[in-house]
Amino acid sequence: MKRLSSRAICLSVLILASLLGPFHGPFLGPAAAAGVAAPRPLPVGPERMRAHGLVPVAEGRRQPVNPLTTSNLLFEEDQPIGSFDRDRSLSRQCRAGRFRQQREHLFIVRLGGIIYGAVIGGFWGLYDPDRLAVPNLVYAVRGQDTGRCEVFVLRHLTPR
Repeated sequence: MKRLSSRAICLSVLILASLLGPFHGPFLGPAAAAGVAAPRPLPVGPERMRAHGLVPVAEGRRQPVNPLTTSNLLFEEDQPIGSFDRDRSLSRQCRAGRFRQQREHLFIVRLGGIIYGAVIGGFWGLYDPDRLAVPNLVYAVRGQDTGRCEVFVLRHLTPR
């Protein structure tokens, strides 16, 4: 019974192939495929929208994310975080979980339009059991609670 059904399927495939005509694909070699155009790559970006008959969406200006209402904004700078000095030893401590904010987003800084967590050396919002932080120095923490945590030295806290 199984042989009969598999023979019937093979026979139907052969009949269908003879009705459709010869196959000139990439498997038959370059000589057989010479008459067939090469496949075009799929469009990406704005061309993809046009290929589907849609109008591309105009890109807007990126807006900074608003901080939580319970956050205390220490200061803002137009410079990105990469322009500040990265402290390697504190970054290593941060990745180990030994230098961090005790409460997420208690203090924040806005650098280049992006909000980062901030800690102040010697203040109660900082978990620093080895006491490596300099008192009254503001540190920005990027990627806290991850294996890619980085600590940047910003500046001394100015009295108000």
